[in-house]
Amino acid sequence: MQNLEILNQARQIAQALLKQAAENEPQIISDLRTTAREISAEIVGLEHKFKAEESLVRKLLLLAEKDNSNQSIGKKMEKVARRNNDALRYTFVFQTDEYADGFQHTIEKLRQRGFVIPPNRIWNAWENAETPRDTGYRGINITVISSQNQRFELQFHTAESFRLKTETHHLYEKLRDLETFDIQRTKIIKELVNSAQRIERPEGI
Repeated sequence: MQNLEILNQARQIAQALLKQAAENEPQIISDLRTTAREISAEIVGLEHKFKAEESLVRKLLLLAEKDNSNQSIGKKMEKVARRNNDALRYTFVFQTDEYADGFQHTIEKLRQRGFVIPPNRIWNAWENAETPRDTGYRGINITVISSQNQRFELQFHTAESFRLKTETHHLYEKLRDLETFDIQRTKIIKELVNSAQRIERPEGI
């Protein structure tokens, strides 16, 4: 019974996050389209701009489970929800030789339009290549906060790195699955890292 109650609570929180994202999305995508035109970026993957409800529920439960505080599981999920950034997510793709400048210009343009980009929420996965932290992901992910206080994720890719992400999505899903054993995780990460070796790293990143 308790597990069912927790699951239902997670689903209610996820639905509220997605409802808020849907209400705020029209203004955000309008600003992003204008920004993309100004900096010669391509917006891709709009069919996946909203995170699937079940995926969001799993994320809430997983992150709440990792919280070692003495709060109830419900309070932990609410705390996770306040920090969540990917109920709504977008992807900008640049030519490899324009990637570094495109990233910097995007940040500048978004700030000019009133978006907030927390400095501690910029993850440059290119820096992890060939280090112990390498999971095979190539790209930059940032958290952006709109004037409506809507948090969303904006990813930056080259055409090659976006193709890699799309092709290996199922493997990352396995990594997120709590039922995937450690020995399987190690094997999956090795496969992902091997696949990423063919991706050219943009200069200046």
